[in-house]
Amino acid sequence: MEELVKKIFEKTIEELEKAQKLPFPLYYKEVFNKIAEDEKIIDKFNPKLLCLERSINEILLEKTQDTIQHINETSKNLKNNSKMIIEEIDDASPEELKEDVLKFSRSMIEMIDKMEKKIQELESELKKAYEELHVDPLTKAYNRKALEKDLKELLNKGKEEDLDLVIAIVDVDNFKQINDEYGHLVGDFVLVKLTQIIKNIIKQHGKIYRYGGDEFIIVFYPTKLSLAQKLVENIVKKISKTALKYKDNLIKVTISVGVAAHQKGNSMESLLKKADEALYFVKNHDKNGYNTFKNQGDK
Repeated sequence: MEELVKKIFEKTIEELEKAQKLPFPLYYKEVFNKIAEDEKIIDKFNPKLLCLERSINEILLEKTQDTIQHINETSKNLKNNSKMIIEEIDDASPEELKEDVLKFSRSMIEMIDKMEKKIQELESELKKAYEELHVDPLTKAYNRKALEKDLKELLNKGKEEDLDLVIAIVDVDNFKQINDEYGHLVGDFVLVKLTQIIKNIIKQHGKIYRYGGDEFIIVFYPTKLSLAQKLVENIVKKISKTALKYKDNLIKVTISVGVAAHQKGNSMESLLKKADEALYFVKNHDKNGYNTFKNQGDK
């Protein structure tokens, strides 16, 4: 196991040197975690002894436990204070009783305010976690989970009719070569920049999702096929003409895109399959372009 950790350490330093980054903790941790995940070391070694960050689930569990404990303590204090008031009622004069009730009321309001604040903090964390569950942490595109959720909702509307819904699968050409030549940090930089370019072009016409690795999916809705094709063409041209500058490196990148339009009754699987077939054609020809799947009835 020690040899495996040493191997990851050496790879991490090598990646940082490729990217011309000093091994500061932030950079080192980012690359080490990526390589550790690729090596599947998480299942073989205690993550707490590595650089791996706690998952959202662990953070939320801790926050939830803390909130529950605070609510339980508040509830217990309120019950105890209520019992004390009840026990003192018989012997208390009206003035004393009034003072005790006021004191208890102020104390109760204060405790409830603190409890509500704790609950609001937890609600905020839950909302943030829910949003993070649907966003790719690297590129800030939506993730696969979000894609499945959004497409399921849209395709439910398309069981009985064609929708102005177009899917585009985007694949970065020769991405492995970029990683091999420049390192994973530069590869990540490329993915981030490509996502920004695509977002700037599609704007309100669609959403971009990171499907996995260097593959992205754009969902155009509500958008006619002709407009989606024009936007995809603009994306391909813009990326091919853009040199991404990282340190002293100018990196030329191209993409291949497969496009498919929705037809009545399409499932997520069938729609993605059509777009994937269109992409396959581009990848096996000249790359750096796009192709549209021909539906039955298309001219």
